[in-house]
Amino acid sequence: MPIRPFNLPDDLQIMVEILPMMFQYPENENWNVQSDEMENLVDTVKGVKRIWPLIRLLQLVIPPLRDVLRGYIWEEDSSPVGLVNVIRSGSSDVWIIGNVGTLPEFRRRGIARKLVQAGINYIQERGGKTAWLEVVSGNLPAFTLYESMGFEHYSGSVELSFSSEQEIHPPTKIVDYSTEKLDRSSWRVRYDLERSITPEIVSKYNPVEEGRFKQPALLRFFTPLIQSAMGVSAGSAAISSNTNGAVVGRTQFSVRKRPGGVNNISARLDPAHGELAPFMIQYLLHNVIQMSPGRRISLGLPQWQEHLINAALVAGFEKRTEQDTMGMVI
Repeated sequence: MPIRPFNLPDDLQIMVEILPMMFQYPENENWNVQSDEMENLVDTVKGVKRIWPLIRLLQLVIPPLRDVLRGYIWEEDSSPVGLVNVIRSGSSDVWIIGNVGTLPEFRRRGIARKLVQAGINYIQERGGKTAWLEVVSGNLPAFTLYESMGFEHYSGSVELSFSSEQEIHPPTKIVDYSTEKLDRSSWRVRYDLERSITPEIVSKYNPVEEGRFKQPALLRFFTPLIQSAMGVSAGSAAISSNTNGAVVGRTQFSVRKRPGGVNNISARLDPAHGELAPFMIQYLLHNVIQMSPGRRISLGLPQWQEHLINAALVAGFEKRTEQDTMGMVI
């Protein structure tokens, strides 16, 4: 059979080798995987391989972790030419389909369709209720493929890029709001905010379930070790109204602790408090550059977070790519 399920941890190396070639787009080089992104991926794979015995142990006692690194590989003459990942979102019934692709010379042969269908079948077997994926806006062949398989275009996202060579001053404190760092047990803060601001159409395919946010205590305990093995440090903060104590925004970052790579940030903001967007972007930039200077900063935001997108552009971010988000009820 040309298609087979992942064999881990051995197939992690295959991902490192073929992903850069899978995501090369002669029609638009901006879509290509960047070199600093590959440095992140390589370090992640090496880290996972390094602590694989621990991951296997955690999978035995935390069943949802068994669905974190699943997928299928397509082989021709015993060589991998394409793959797909399927990932359960926490312990929820929501699944993400990612890294769908084939090497350029094997495109237009129906391989991607068969890989995605294998992923959908696996999600059904595991009791998943919804699945979503992203496709680069303008990639009509991929968009049409997913549409023909029953996926609906319901939202989108934008990736913005910032050169950390620019000088960033500390953000000016906003009157009537407070910022507080969140620890790994503060999942309900993130859950409640996401539930209150997520558009209804998004919730249809990516429901705001507790299982997406709540981590088992044992996993929280080992998270620093896992992050260290992957060469990153992560954190988040909540922004609250001093009037009623309600959380109206949150920030999140993952910064590199080794040479090379890219720093990643994200945020969510209640649209009713759009005036906070410039502060949140400035807060993230200043802290990330202080912690991990000299690297590009990548910011991913859903298109419905317009205040944050506009604030990022004003702060000096450049729009790199846009993605169409497509979902399916299994």
